[in-house]
Amino acid sequence: MKMIINGTMGALLVLLVYGCMLIPEQVEQVAWRIDSLETIGGHPVTVIGDPKVVQTRYGKAVTFDGDGDRIQVPHNPLGDATEFTVEIVFRANDVYPDNWEPRFLHIQDPENPQRRITIELRLTDSGQWYLDAFIMSELSNYTLIDATLLHPTEKWAHAAITFKDRTFTSYVNGVEELSAEVDYLPIGERGMTSIGGRMNDVHWFNGDILTIRVTHRVLAPEEFVVFEDLY
Repeated sequence: MKMIINGTMGALLVLLVYGCMLIPEQVEQVAWRIDSLETIGGHPVTVIGDPKVVQTRYGKAVTFDGDGDRIQVPHNPLGDATEFTVEIVFRANDVYPDNWEPRFLHIQDPENPQRRITIELRLTDSGQWYLDAFIMSELSNYTLIDATLLHPTEKWAHAAITFKDRTFTSYVNGVEELSAEVDYLPIGERGMTSIGGRMNDVHWFNGDILTIRVTHRVLAPEEFVVFEDLY
């Protein structure tokens, strides 16, 4: 298995990566601990606003206050993959109606806004959130979103998207939520990753982000990153 693990991993004593031994050696995988304001995945980052490193039950994470905080990583972990899984472990604060639609993971070439992937949330007035996952290219775009698929704020959660052969699927806490067809085109080597808000400095996230993992293969839910007692 080719698995690229970057960042401080000592605190990951409770991390269980199900199915790691099942991933073929030639499949690239990038795992980022979001635990630093200097480097993520070995890449020096640009910090916008005033995010902070905090200690959580799962080790260090970065907290964002929803008021201009984000981190930009000069790297596209998707590379040229045409099949992939993107996972994020996070905890969203109950801040409705402020910051009610955070685009908290955004991968794009800043010079080509026609190709991008975002994982987003929509907060509700009942202390809950629902997932919004988006893929866009010059050929088509699609948003996977359903306001009836609700999850509580103030709790750790896992969200994932997968893509293969035009099939785009979203998951929350290991459960498939939505699926549709869309045309994806690789974002390219100049792509960057914004964490905590969009690259154009809007739609800020209020909460904590612990880890992001990208695998150049569609993973089954039993292979997702899982922390003990996460859900």
